[in-house]
Parts: sequence; structure tokens; C-alpha cells
Amino acid sequence: MSRETIHPMKEQRGVVLVVALLVLTILSVLGLAFLTTARTEDTIAVNYRNHTAAFYAAEAGIESGVASLKATLAANPKVPDADLAKLAPAPLTDPNYAFDAFQVRRIRPTAYATTLTSGPYAGLNGFATPYEVSATVIGPRGSRARLTQRVDYMQIPLFQFMALYGRGVDLEIAPAPPAVLTGRIHANGNLYLKEQLDTKFDGYITSAGNVYRYLKPFPGVRGQNVEIKDASGAYQALNFDHEYDYDFQNKWSESDWMKAALSKFGGRLQDSAMGVQEIRPPIPSAAYDPNKPDVSSHQLIERGVAGDTPELKDAKMYYDAGLIIADEKGYDQSGTDMKIENCKSGSGAKAVEKKKFYDPREMMDITVTEIDMALLNSCGLMPKNGIIYAYRTGGGPKKGEGIRLKNGSQLPSTGLTVASENPVYVMGDYNTKDKNGNLRTATTPSTDLIPAALMGDAIYVLSNNWEKKGYDTKGKDDFSKRPAADTTVNAAVMLGPHAESELGVPNGNGYFENIFRFLEDWRAGGAYPDSTYTFTYNGSIISLWHSQQATAPFARPDGKTYRTPPRRPWSYDTLFDTQLPPGTPMGIIYTRGQWSEG
Repeated sequence: MSRETIHPMKEQRGVVLVVALLVLTILSVLGLAFLTTARTEDTIAVNYRNHTAAFYAAEAGIESGVASLKATLAANPKVPDADLAKLAPAPLTDPNYAFDAFQVRRIRPTAYATTLTSGPYAGLNGFATPYEVSATVIGPRGSRARLTQRVDYMQIPLFQFMALYGRGVDLEIAPAPPAVLTGRIHANGNLYLKEQLDTKFDGYITSAGNVYRYLKPFPGVRGQNVEIKDASGAYQALNFDHEYDYDFQNKWSESDWMKAALSKFGGRLQDSAMGVQEIRPPIPSAAYDPNKPDVSSHQLIERGVAGDTPELKDAKMYYDAGLIIADEKGYDQSGTDMKIENCKSGSGAKAVEKKKFYDPREMMDITVTEIDMALLNSCGLMPKNGIIYAYRTGGGPKKGEGIRLKNGSQLPSTGLTVASENPVYVMGDYNTKDKNGNLRTATTPSTDLIPAALMGDAIYVLSNNWEKKGYDTKGKDDFSKRPAADTTVNAAVMLGPHAESELGVPNGNGYFENIFRFLEDWRAGGAYPDSTYTFTYNGSIISLWHSQQATAPFARPDGKTYRTPPRRPWSYDTLFDTQLPPGTPMGIIYTRGQWSEG
């Protein structure tokens, strides 16, 4: 082989070596890069995992803080800032994470008036006190997360509803004669709707439980469909409910119910599936038994007793009263005798006196403190703050005692609330004249109307005929000898239905349309479902308890009929959108506002 042949081969072997070294170098660099990238990605993944864990730990701290805040405010709405500062979150279960900072604070010292703009209670007026809960959590490798949540403690004046029923008091609606119910309807429990004869609803309907299209004692009887106004103002038939699909053919899921209800009614019919929460009565947690919510709520109208806590005093109407009437004596909050017995008419009639009559529903004689509202006003004894609390000292379950109001067509122009732990009997027209002494009409300016409220264990309406015809002296005569007369009441009411069964059927309260109690013949010859006489009502009906003193059921246990229902043109009084009765109780809900990270 010649030199010329060997030399090129040696040169080629040199080039291959150089290329191999370059390839190895590149592979080494790529390997190192991949390794570095892998390590970086692993570090990023670990850091992301740590941050995510810290985030969820902080979120748990927020939820714990919100729960502690709610419990604290339920015990004492006026909790001092120093006590808020002592609130601590629940311990974290992972020892690698810990709270670096945690705070619950009041953002503003006082509540401010506002109107809810979203959610099932949109449009309601309330008073908001804003709070802030913040939590910072640290974890491995310097991971850290900080979250802040705003929570508004909302006080909602209860007299903004056509009907509001508390937990433990079934809201069942099945009116006959026909009825169009205006204003909001809310149940803290389940809501039962059934048409008897043409039932329509014009306002929002909400339930913290479920909506059912039957009455609780009769789940298999649906009748015709009630009609509810949708968002455009058109009536739509409710031909399904929380449990059953269209025309009640098959059971369906909660999500299907929610979609159908929101689609058909535009948000004007909502229940727990849409996040509706309970509107809690203002009873402090120490005095509130969740197993007996109706009994607990009854404390709102009970007299003050030794041992009442400051928080319970804030809740009871008794302590708000500018005039306390015990039997036939009158006192102010300091115990000063108001000499109410000296208030008499020219003929010697007393403004406050003891009377007795027979109540055929309770089947007993009832002793009442009768208050002549007009005479009391003329004597200058109406309380300046517009709140009267009246009670019989011998009162209590089935004691046959109560309070009766008469001559209440003209009330003080600044408004008046009358509360009692006893049954309240309203005799004749109530709050039917405006501030100028003219009869209230549909065109009377709201600025001339007088806001009023009645609160009692139960509320009876005695028609304009009761005093005129002298029914106190009728004794145990058959109800047909007590024909009623057209009567009007313009006042918000807080009252309770009976807790017994109707006609022996469990769980019947007598239903919403029978929440007022009647002792006269309102039909007086009219053929069912028509009645001859009309009970006109404008107001707001709040039922948070079952009656504890007037306990007889809707139908008399001896089987005898003692009353017939009136015509019922009932409406929510829009006056309460701008002017509330004195001492209006506040319900409580919580709304969550701004949420932020960092």
C-alpha cells in the first residue's frame, strides 16, 4: 500500500474523533440541562404543592373564623373588639403548616343602612355591620398563603314580608275563598303550597328548607297548581316541586329542580337548593334551644323576669316598652306608677279596665285587660317611644287571660306597637285612619299613614259587630247568633298558630289563611266558598312560635262549629318599606363580601 493511500485515512480518523467528542459534549450539556430543568420543575412542583396546601390551610382558617364569628355574635351581638381579638382558628392537622397570623375584626364600629342587591333576599332593606376575617399560613420551603374574607352581619327588619314563619312552625298555604297574596313569603323550614280555589302569589317566595306542592298532612293530595309571578310579571303554574318533576310524574335530582325553578320563575321561587338560609330570630344563643326553636322564639314577647341576661333583655319587647300595663295598672321602665286608673271618660268609663267574656274556641271564660286606645291617647298616656307592653299577672298556659284593644281606629301619628305574652283580642277596626283623622284609602299618601304592630301569643279579630251587638253577654250561645261585620286591621303582627292537630290530623296548624282567630259567623248565610263579610288586612304576618296560652286547635275538639272564615283580601303593607312600626324586631342573616388573597 502506498503512502498516498494511508495518509487520507489517518486524517479521516481524526475528524471522527473530533465529532465524537463534540457529540459527547453536546449530550453532556443537554443532560445537565435536562437534569437542571427536572430539578427546577420538581422544585416548582413542590413549591406549588406547598403553596396550595398553605392556601387550603388558610381557607380552613377563614371558615373556622367565620364560624367563630357567627357563634360569638349569636351569643352577644354587641361583642367588644377585645373579645373578637381573642378568637382563634381551629388547629391545623398537618404539623408542617402553622398559622403565622389570624385576625377577626370589626371594620366599622356601627351598622349602616343598606339594601341587598343580590341573592334570594335581593331588595330587602337591612342594617349591615361589616367584619373581616384574615388568616396567614406558613409551610415548608418558605411557602406562605394569606386570605381575607369580608362578612356582613345583617339585621333584617322582619316586617318586610307578607308572611315569615320560623323554624319549627310549618308554613302551609291553601286558602279558600280565592286569594292573591302580595309581598314576600319566607319559611325557615319547609314550605307547603296547595291551591284550594285560585291561589296566586305576587312576590318572592323563599324557603330555607324545601318547597312542596301539597299540604304536610296530605302528601298524596296535590289539587290544582298555584300560580307565581315570574321575573317578567306573568303568572306561571307551579306544576313541579323540590321532590317531583313536571306534573309530579317522577322524582328528580335537586339540581334539576333548581334549574327548572330558576328558569321558569326567574329567581322568584328559591329554596335550600339555591342557598336560601334561615333568617334567625334575635334570641341570644344561650337562650335559644335549636330543638325547640318555636318555644325559644316565644321569649320575644314574654315579660321580663329576674335573671334575664343583658342579651335577652335586648331581645324582649318588654324592656323596650315606654308603657307597661300589668292588669289595670300602668308603669314606666323605672317602675313609676303612671296613675293610669285616673284616665276616664266624661261618663266615667276607664281607659284600662277588667272585662270577661266567653271564648268558644278555648271553651272557657276569658278575663282580659281591656285598653281603650282612644281614651288612653286623649289622657296623654301613650308612650313617647310608641311601645306598649301589657300582660295579666295571672297569665300562663290555659289560664284564661288576655289583652283586648278597643277604639283603635285612630293611633298616635308617630306609630304604635302593642305587645303581650298573652293572647291579644282586637275589637273593631284598627289603624284605619291616617294622621289627619281621615279614613285610609288606597290613594292616601304613605307620609300620612301610621305604622303599627300587634304582637301576642295569638291574635283574635273581633268584628265591628262584637261590641255593637254586645257579644260579651252572649255566653255560650251558638256562633250563628254572633254574625260578624266588615272589619279592617292595618298593622304588622307577630303571633302563633296552635300546635295541636287539625281535625285529628297530625302537624296541621290550621294553615296560614287561618292564622288570625275568629269567634263569629263571617259567612252568615253565604254559600261556600263565599262569605258575607270581609276581613280586610294590610300588614306583615310573622309567626315564629306556636301559641302557648291560647292552645285550642283550629277545629273545636267537641266537633261543633264555632266560626266560619271571612273573605280575606290580604296584602303586604308597602308602608313598611319606608316606615317601620316602633320596636320592629330584627332577623339575622350573614352575607359574604369581598374575598382576596395576598
